[in-house]
Amino acid sequence: MNIKMENEDKKVEEEAQEDKPITEEIVEKTEEEKTKRRRRSKNQEVRDLGIGIDIGTGFCVSSTIQGDEVTFRTQRDAFFSIENNEMSKGMLDKLDANYIISEDTKKLFVVGEEALQMANVFNKETRRPLSKGCISTREQEALAMIKIIIHGLLGDPITKNEVCYFSVPAKPVDQDDYNVIYHENVLKSFIKSFGYDARPLNESRAIIFSELSDEDFTGMALSFGSGMTNFCLAFMGISENDHMFSVARAGDYIDSSAAAAVGLKASKITAIKEKGIDLLNPNGRDEMAIKIYYDNLIQYVCDALEQKLNSSDTLPNFPEPITIVLSGGTSKPINFDKVFEEAIMKKQFPFKVGKIKLASDQLNAVSKGCLLNALNNYRQE
Repeated sequence: MNIKMENEDKKVEEEAQEDKPITEEIVEKTEEEKTKRRRRSKNQEVRDLGIGIDIGTGFCVSSTIQGDEVTFRTQRDAFFSIENNEMSKGMLDKLDANYIISEDTKKLFVVGEEALQMANVFNKETRRPLSKGCISTREQEALAMIKIIIHGLLGDPITKNEVCYFSVPAKPVDQDDYNVIYHENVLKSFIKSFGYDARPLNESRAIIFSELSDEDFTGMALSFGSGMTNFCLAFMGISENDHMFSVARAGDYIDSSAAAAVGLKASKITAIKEKGIDLLNPNGRDEMAIKIYYDNLIQYVCDALEQKLNSSDTLPNFPEPITIVLSGGTSKPINFDKVFEEAIMKKQFPFKVGKIKLASDQLNAVSKGCLLNALNNYRQE
């Protein structure tokens, strides 16, 4: 099985020449090669060279590999501030929570999963370093928080300038005030400061690499995240910029809209949603509100896809109906794929749609695609 990887720093026009096939199976030819590509650093386990990270609005996920075993590390992309005193510190230490002290020492910033737990206890909302897919301009502490979260997941490189691919969103077609360039370059500077060779990769294209190997990396990937829904249409792993785009509506839209409808905090709706719901059989008022806004989101996404793709004059000539793969945390509810399939099959496209499938690992598919690209740099040595 062959897979194509790319260096996102190169222009799209160069990709077809630069992409080289490798086997997706994580198997080395000799023990010498295994030793060469595997390293240990202080306070780290042995692993192969190359690391990937998905930096999302709701969660950040890093991925590494040793032999044929992939390891994912996840952290909720959120923080919550409380007063800095001995009682607060004692409580957080008892919970084994990640927190930092503010520069003026007056506040404690709880980072990650415990931030959502604290927000629900105090009936307040968490704060996010990222908003709708990009670094938040409303949060003064956003840069410091996201840097801490990313470094906690990546750790230190196991060799100088170890290659790290990180996910970036595409520019939304429904918003003009998104500074994706700023977002990408800030993240790149953070990862470089940790000692890595940082390389961006479009998040939905990462899903093409991790989930469509059986389709020769041909098809469409949708990444339903918290802040944005990203799209990528690819042929043999190659995609033009015009075929990678997003809409500024996803899981957070569902949470805030459903919360307003039933009079709850968005963090409460998030917790209900993440416990698991069936979109074809909602249970109670809260789940019904979530289901209504899921239907609305899916319709909005399908409308955007139809409009954008039918206006393009550079689409590939697909010889066969294409597979659409659905990924991201917002695609986790039971029967999400069935609701999506019913909506998308009513649309008209310049190509035929074949199978609709969920990613094999919806929460980790982007991170795995980033990892596979990073590994490619060492396999070519």
